[in-house]
Amino acid sequence: MIRLLNVLAIVGLIGSAVYAYSTKYDTLYQAGQVSKLKSALHKERQAIAVLRAEWQLLTRPDRLQAAVERHLTLEPIGDGHLARLSDLPERPDRGDEIGRLLASTATPTATPKDKPSAARDEPRTTGSVTTRTVSTRQPAATR
Repeated sequence: MIRLLNVLAIVGLIGSAVYAYSTKYDTLYQAGQVSKLKSALHKERQAIAVLRAEWQLLTRPDRLQAAVERHLTLEPIGDGHLARLSDLPERPDRGDEIGRLLASTATPTATPKDKPSAARDEPRTTGSVTTRTVSTRQPAATR
């Protein structure tokens, strides 16, 4: 019995050593991954800083002004380009558009009771297209 306990103790000791070493090496692997990600993040931040500096260089007002003068044929705004609000033509009077639309409809709106029976049988839906199937089958009594 004592030999069995000694063997179990040795197996438990070996198992715990294997677990400890695997945990240690897993931790070292994860630390290496964190280090790689930190260096990649640092490189990306440096690249972003370089791009921001290039953007500021490209959008300098003096550089843009020189490019505009070189490539565009613009002229400065003068008094001839400006106008007064009173120079605009008067807005035409439209009148009562809704009243005109209501008066143009000659037929009054139909109530559900006034509609034909075929229109009452169809379901009330919005936006859907329904197809009606017509049966060519005769009732059993007329055969």
